[in-house]
Amino acid sequence: MATTPSLRTHPSTRLQPKKRQLVSILVLFFLLIIVGLGLWRWRVTAPTFTVVIDGEPIQVISRSKTPEALLASLGYSLRPEDELVIEGSWGDQARVVLHRARPIRVIADGRSFEIWTRGDRVADLLQDANLSISPADSLLLQGQPVHKETLLPPVTWRPPAGRRLAPPWQRVPIPLTLTIQRAIPIQITEENILTRTIWTQQATVIQALNEYGIPIFEGDVILPGRDVAIEPGMHVYIYRATPFTLYVDGQTIEARTRQKTVGDALLELGIFPAGEDKVEPPLDAELHNGATIRVTRVIERIEYEEELLPFETVWEPDDTLLIDTRVVGQEGRPGVLRRRYRVRYENGQEVARELEDEWVAQEPKRKVILYGRKIVPRTAMTPDGPITYWRKIRAYTTSYSPSRSGTDPSLPWYGHTRLGFKAGKGIVGVDPAVINMSQKLYVPGYGFAIAGDTGNLSGKHVDMGFDDDNYESWHWWSDVYLLWPPPPSYAINYILPNWPRYKGSKNPYDGLVQENP
Repeated sequence: MATTPSLRTHPSTRLQPKKRQLVSILVLFFLLIIVGLGLWRWRVTAPTFTVVIDGEPIQVISRSKTPEALLASLGYSLRPEDELVIEGSWGDQARVVLHRARPIRVIADGRSFEIWTRGDRVADLLQDANLSISPADSLLLQGQPVHKETLLPPVTWRPPAGRRLAPPWQRVPIPLTLTIQRAIPIQITEENILTRTIWTQQATVIQALNEYGIPIFEGDVILPGRDVAIEPGMHVYIYRATPFTLYVDGQTIEARTRQKTVGDALLELGIFPAGEDKVEPPLDAELHNGATIRVTRVIERIEYEEELLPFETVWEPDDTLLIDTRVVGQEGRPGVLRRRYRVRYENGQEVARELEDEWVAQEPKRKVILYGRKIVPRTAMTPDGPITYWRKIRAYTTSYSPSRSGTDPSLPWYGHTRLGFKAGKGIVGVDPAVINMSQKLYVPGYGFAIAGDTGNLSGKHVDMGFDDDNYESWHWWSDVYLLWPPPPSYAINYILPNWPRYKGSKNPYDGLVQENP
């Protein structure tokens, strides 16, 4: 039987690719070692520099031949305005100090441009920009007013946009803006006499005048105009109005005008004198500075005045009315006296009044009060028995006794009354104009009595007599009953006075008498 040749390969044939791969790895390893040794040797032998950028030191290994090349190797392009200082000789351990310039945007004379500077003051910036300013020009740094000697704020360096960190040479400064506002000279002439030159940055004539405190009053004329735009070489003319003070209609008006006369000035203000109005100085008088004009308004008118004439009050008897009853028989009405005056007013104040006529427009009507004279007997029950009386009077009652009467006991009339009665209980003092002498009466709490004394009494005042040993102190109002019969009509006072008006204390005997209706 024929045999098939074997398909198995020789062992040496299987190991050959692995040997080639191993050889490649060893060759690559030796090459890396050689390169590393070369780099190590280059690094060890390359000089080390200290680069200080904006005060921040950094160690840099470089074989650069110049400082500029060193900075270029870091990716920084040196600007002409930058300051580069080499501390020590160029070579290993040399110190390179870089003071970078900062960019500042300048807006002046209608243009905007950027300059780089290392100056510390605004004046340094102006010098670097080759700019000059006048004393009237304004400088604004970041929108805030500054002057030439103002120090620039320190530079703030930050990473480029979109990055949080960056080495010093890649950082960029926060920019500043300096604005120069140029002043424009203009000439000012007042009343063709005074001329002066002012420098201004304002937009209009009136703004420039206000800036320099040149007052413009109402009525002043400004040429070429208040709101005209400022231009170089402009000439402004001011024609002043005449100031004056006007007193009119209770007001004090400080005004100015270009008018020449008093009348024209008033007409310009809308003041129109009329009728009897007075103007000082006259309307045709020439107006001068500081003049005072007074307009006095004059008005004459007819006025009426009424005066009330008092009416008379009369008392008339009425025999159908009970005594001490009063009714109004006729209401009174005052009369009216009317007067007509011609009155003159100046500025609202009366200065003259002339009576032209007067007459009684309404006669007064007297008031009539009817008083009763009808007398009828009346009865009442008292603690001392029934009584019949013709009149009851509410009187202020007091008391006295012989020793309390104020009479000297040595006098012959001591202890006797006006009618000769012996002073004591049952004898009372009265005002004869109110109660007739010898009138019998009854007083609750006192009893029956007779009007036999007067004393210094007035009106409805009754002084109750007591003996010295039974004296009671009375100081109150009491009902006094005048007992029947009444005196003749001519002896009766039908209209009693309304006094005295003492307050008095509480009467303990009120309510003891029961009057029959």
